[in-house]
Amino acid sequence: MSRTDKIISNFLLELHSKGVQGLFEQLEVLVDHLETKNDPDPDELQIVNSVYQALEQLRTLEGFLKRRVGESPELTGNKLQSLYDKAPTNIGSQIMFD
Repeated sequence: MSRTDKIISNFLLELHSKGVQGLFEQLEVLVDHLETKNDPDPDELQIVNSVYQALEQLRTLEGFLKRRVGESPELTGNKLQSLYDKAPTNIGSQIMFD
């Protein structure tokens, strides 16, 4: 797996982490609140519009990135290298030399 693919895989994993999901949930609450207002001001309408545009751009980016590394980033690339990448640095006989 190339360095670019690793960076993309890490980004995709982080994108679906709990912290980022909390951010999206808060955006959803904000948009729901602003959409249900009876008389929103122009700034509030712009916020709703910007949130929808940003989410759409993010979905498009995610699609391009997934296409680059495959649907499941963990399954692409060199499987043996992936095992070494995930392993702690002091494994096997290396422990004796540390």
